Amino acid sequence: MSTAIAVGFDFDHTLGIDNKLERTVALALLADLAAKNGLAYSVADAEVAIDEVLRSYRESDRSIDSFIAGFFERFAPAGAAVMDEASGFREAVVAAAPNHIEALPGAQETLAELERLGIPYALLTNGWSPLQEEKARLIGFRGPVFVSERIAARKPSREAFAMLAKHFELPFERIWYVGDDPAIDCAGARNVGLTAVWFDWESRPYPAELAPPDHVIHALEQLPGLLIANRGAPCA
Repeated sequence: MSTAIAVGFDFDHTLGIDNKLERTVALALLADLAAKNGLAYSVADAEVAIDEVLRSYRESDRSIDSFIAGFFERFAPAGAAVMDEASGFREAVVAAAPNHIEALPGAQETLAELERLGIPYALLTNGWSPLQEEKARLIGFRGPVFVSERIAARKPSREAFAMLAKHFELPFERIWYVGDDPAIDCAGARNVGLTAVWFDWESRPYPAELAPPDHVIHALEQLPGLLIANRGAPCA
């Protein structure tokens, strides 16, 4: 019998926000590319397009680089210069991250309380490296960070959540997963047997077609109490 428990976290809109970091950098790089090559484009159209590009990337297994290169080529076709600009996108985003990343209220205090309680935690996040690792570092996250691009598995797949079970050396049912996205985080975690905690800090309706999460919190500081209350429940 084991009473060990561990916690996995999503990052974006769960532990922190990035204030449209990738969008801001992509638009700035596009403006620079167009200026260097004497090209004109519709800024309004580019703003709409980058939102769609980033949305499509987040729903895809493809690299962010191909999406950004396609975005630049659409609005400022400049041959090899497009690829040069796209190749610098990751570096530029990571460099700009300190001016954009913010921890959500209670995030750092909650992580510190988990450490005090001896409850291990880790980050499991979709996205690309080294951006997600840098986001975690900037809010003082001290646990391991598993990023979909590095582990070659995206939430809500079983393979992604299995990284937590492997790291913690615990069965799925002893791992809690905290996230803001009902489908990717909560339903994904529930589907593989994790305890799903919906962090509803934005007061959004939970999709009726999805099985409800195991727990709902509206502030991160509520999490340690839930864990303490359930920590003693043994599993076979």
